[in-house]
Amino acid sequence: MTTTHSLINQLIQLQELIVANMQKRVAMPNARLEELEKSIRSLGADLPQQVKTHFNRLLQKHPEAIVPVANGLCTGCGMALARSLVNSVHKSEELHRCPNCARFLYYPEQLVARERTSRVYGEARKTGISRYTSPELMICDLKGSTAEEVLAELCQRMAAEGFVENGDHLLDLAMQREAIVSTAVDNGLAFPHVRGVEGGGLAMAVGISRKGVKFGGPGRTLTRIFFFVVIPTATSAFYLKLISGLSRTFREKEARDLLLDANSEEELWKGLIKATKKTFS
Repeated sequence: MTTTHSLINQLIQLQELIVANMQKRVAMPNARLEELEKSIRSLGADLPQQVKTHFNRLLQKHPEAIVPVANGLCTGCGMALARSLVNSVHKSEELHRCPNCARFLYYPEQLVARERTSRVYGEARKTGISRYTSPELMICDLKGSTAEEVLAELCQRMAAEGFVENGDHLLDLAMQREAIVSTAVDNGLAFPHVRGVEGGGLAMAVGISRKGVKFGGPGRTLTRIFFFVVIPTATSAFYLKLISGLSRTFREKEARDLLLDANSEEELWKGLIKATKKTFS
C-alpha cells in the first residue's frame, strides 16, 4: 500500500519530469522525447485515480500542481495557511491541498531560501534580460571539468552574492534535478535550475566553460554555455518563457560567440545584453 510520503515523492518526481518535458520542447522544438514521455506515463500509471485526475487538472492551469509550504504560506498562491494545516502537511499522514488554489502541498526537509530584496526608491526600473540577472552573476571562465564542479561554481556565486543562503544545499538540489534528465540542449547550451527557491524573484547566473564539459550524457557535444536559474514556485511560468527566449537567441552562432569571446565578466555581461536586446524588451 502506498504511503503518503512515497505518494508525495512520486508526485514531485512526476512533476519534475513533466516540467523537463516542457523545457525540452521549448529549448529543442525538434527533439525526440519518446523516452521521457514514456517515463511520465509509467510514473503516473499507478497513482490513485482521484489524485491523478486532480493533478492533471491543476497542470492545465499552472506549471506546478504540488508545491512546498514555506513560512506558513502556500508557495503556489501565497496564501497564509492555518497552523493546524501546516502541522498536518508536516506530518505527511495524508495528502493535503491549499484551500485557496487547490494545489497539493508538501513540507520540504530543507527549503532553499533567498534574501527578500526591496526596490530602492528612485531606482531605475530594470528592463530586458537584466530583470533576471546581474553583472555579479557572470562567470566568464568556469574552472570545473565535470558537471558537479561547474554547478558548484555557479551555486557558490549565487550564495556569495546573496541570491541564496546555502550554496551547498543548492548544489545538492541541482544535481538531483540533473539526475532526472539532463538540462543540456543543442548548440553547447545547458539550462540547469532549481525550483522552489523561495524568498525573492527568479534569478539567473551565466557561466562559460572554455574547454567544455560533458553535461548531457554519451553522444552529446560538450556544453560550454550555462544558464543556471533559481526559481521561486510562483514564477515557474516565467522560467519557461525565459528558456524559450534564450534558446531562440543562442541558436545563432553569432549570439553564442558574443558570450564565448568574452575575456572578462564585464564583457560577458555586455555580450549577454547585446545578444538578448531584441528577445527581451
